[in-house]
Amino acid sequence: MSEAAKGMEQSRSSVYRSILITSSLGGLSFLAFNNGLLLAYFSRLGINSSQILFLLALPAILQFLLIIFFSYLSDWFGKKAVGALGLIFSMCAFLFFWQAGFMEQPYRLWLVVLAVVLFGIGTAMAFSNWFALLHPLVPEKTRGRFFGRLRLTWQGFGFTFTLGVTYLLGKYESLEIYHWVLGLLAACLLIRIPFFWKIPEVEKSRPSGIPFFSSLGMVLRIPGYLPFCAYCFLLTLFTGACPQIFSLLEKDVLQFSDDRIVLIGNLMAVGAMVGFVMGGRMVDRIGTKYVFLFCHFAFGAVMLLVLMRSMLPMSPFILMGLLTAGFGLVQGASGIAMTTETLSLIPAKNKSLSSGLWMTLYTGGTGLSGVVFSQLLKLGVFNSSWSWMGNSLSDYDGLLLLCGGMILLMTVTLGLIPSMIRQKAEWIPQVS
Repeated sequence: MSEAAKGMEQSRSSVYRSILITSSLGGLSFLAFNNGLLLAYFSRLGINSSQILFLLALPAILQFLLIIFFSYLSDWFGKKAVGALGLIFSMCAFLFFWQAGFMEQPYRLWLVVLAVVLFGIGTAMAFSNWFALLHPLVPEKTRGRFFGRLRLTWQGFGFTFTLGVTYLLGKYESLEIYHWVLGLLAACLLIRIPFFWKIPEVEKSRPSGIPFFSSLGMVLRIPGYLPFCAYCFLLTLFTGACPQIFSLLEKDVLQFSDDRIVLIGNLMAVGAMVGFVMGGRMVDRIGTKYVFLFCHFAFGAVMLLVLMRSMLPMSPFILMGLLTAGFGLVQGASGIAMTTETLSLIPAKNKSLSSGLWMTLYTGGTGLSGVVFSQLLKLGVFNSSWSWMGNSLSDYDGLLLLCGGMILLMTVTLGLIPSMIRQKAEWIPQVS
């Protein structure tokens, strides 16, 4: 290998290391929203279940509203500049979460709301250009495996971190332990900023001078792209709030302790790590459409088994742990398929805006999922106690039954997937 080739390889390794560290440190904040940590913390602060579900969904709603706008700004002011400012906002959000524990009501609730809003804005800024920033750095033929390895790394780091948190929550039951954990999370989010800045912006932003809505119109005309984004929106609409529903079911119905809730939530990250590897390999070998087909039936199976928990010969704790890990596996595999398909569809021009549209609808589905289901809980649409197949179930089970049924029905929407990766699944309807 020549010296130039060695230098290029070392440079690539350094860039990939910065990407991995940035994702790993930043991923802790997203795990906190999904593994039950913030849910348990908000409950300790006296916030009710429907409010908690809404607060945990609010960042995704803000991402839905703002990602397109920030994507457009990224093409004007630079991907790294907009992204770095977003990282600062996210760090400040966790400082406010930490401070909320020292406040009295109603000030602690309003500080939590402010922190959630700030986190939503910050993540919208970071998400708006993340894939556009990475697009020229990762060869197309290895993207499935790269993103599988990337997500495996940050999920593994998050799993190790959360194991420590679970131990602390089991040993110390005071609110103070949450202050230490949230302070540490804020420090991690601060540390990741210089690593993010080391990621090169290979394709510099060159404003075309085309008005925002004209640029958006060009993106909407990308063949197969809008139908695919619509499919992702629908899938996340019925899966996005499921991790939080699992945690609320464990807290309010199964009466699990905080440390058990966080431990089970962490098993979703374990399942996701397996799903990232499996999903990356499946995408590279058989294409995205078969991966999504597998995910539809697997999502439905997990939710059905949750409803049948009293009929299965194992303790609720072990069962919920296994099913949560299974849900994480399926979610990880579908996430890899979505990411890979998106990067194959976006054109050379308007990359930030193009990837931003997908991220907008993806996060919009996730956020709307939490908002809709929190309102269904608040309105009492599902009985808090009802029976199915001789099993006594809760309103949370009603939500999961709705989600599982709709996901299975959504198999008819697989024709919205262009299936750009490898061979097409010819027997499944294709988008033209």
